[in-house]
Amino acid sequence: MEILQSILEKNPCYRAGKKIKVGGLMLHSVGCPQPSAEVFVRKWNQAEASRACVHAFIDGNTGRVYQTLPWDHRAWHCGSGTNGSGNNTHIGVEMCEPACIKYAGGAGFTCFDTETALAVVRRTYEAAVELFAFLCRKYELDPLADGVIISHKEGHERKIASGHADPEHLWSGLGCGYTMQGFREAVKAAMEGQPAQEAQQKAAEAQGASEEPAKTQENCRQPAASAEMHISDRGVELVAGFEGCRLEAYKCPAGVWTIGYGHTAGVNPGDRLGSQEEARALLKKDLEQYGGYVNTCVRKGLISFALTQNQFDALTSFCYNCGNGNLQKLVSGRDAAVIAEKLPAYNKGGGKVLPGLVRRREAERALFLTP
Repeated sequence: MEILQSILEKNPCYRAGKKIKVGGLMLHSVGCPQPSAEVFVRKWNQAEASRACVHAFIDGNTGRVYQTLPWDHRAWHCGSGTNGSGNNTHIGVEMCEPACIKYAGGAGFTCFDTETALAVVRRTYEAAVELFAFLCRKYELDPLADGVIISHKEGHERKIASGHADPEHLWSGLGCGYTMQGFREAVKAAMEGQPAQEAQQKAAEAQGASEEPAKTQENCRQPAASAEMHISDRGVELVAGFEGCRLEAYKCPAGVWTIGYGHTAGVNPGDRLGSQEEARALLKKDLEQYGGYVNTCVRKGLISFALTQNQFDALTSFCYNCGNGNLQKLVSGRDAAVIAEKLPAYNKGGGKVLPGLVRRREAERALFLTP
């Protein structure tokens, strides 16, 4: 287990400086399709972040633990109920969630890449087992004692937390077989020196669970291949609007035979297209390569949120114009709002701001921000 010190020194919760006597640990999941802990650290390390603050995030891509408050600091992680607040007694830890899920309201979600989602959940679960075993040893807590290790959902049932369903909603929705009782058993086993994977297996066996992962629920019925997105006709029109079109083959400045909207594959002298619609069809085919670069960024976790079709189209247009390297630079570790903010900066050619690129970035940004 790797713990990175990322204390939120600008957050009002940290500045309040209140301490607690640690009596338990509460497990959360973030409730949005964001696997990067660094995104939350940046967002919450601000004086304006006055509504929430937890002790740690577990990164979905790496399993690293980002400690954001001293462990005995009073956090704002669970709200309260008629029996008081778990903020006064429990350390709160958030597990990041897969980028390949999309919430449909409340705790319900759909998943478009089951394999990736399960890998993220397994990674955060195993890191949480190790972290909670560490904290139980540090504060001499019995993980199997009543109320010591609970989820946000269980905190609500005990009337010491707000009405959330995490993280059980994520585990059950993906059909991965994890339960809070199994988690507590796994923490106990880890405290006895067993690796997280072995500890989880022991916990599963204690519950009579199968060693094989449970079949995914209906909301994860789609195969991983469905995660691949393709540019829409609207996206093709955006690109075409900024690219010149010639229906007869010509040599570009680099000496390559070209036709339509910059198509070069298999073009010979004398070739001619019958219409601009034919040229657009070739352009759409060429854009699949650049849409593939966007899909690769999603698979690698460089894009850590679920893309809408308009966002995908805008990024494909950007990649077609600026290249894969600049695409990766634009999106890596950033949420949608920051990407939209940074898009207009790519407006220079030869060190000078070009009006055509200014207009193109504005159009891509407008499409990116369109629901």
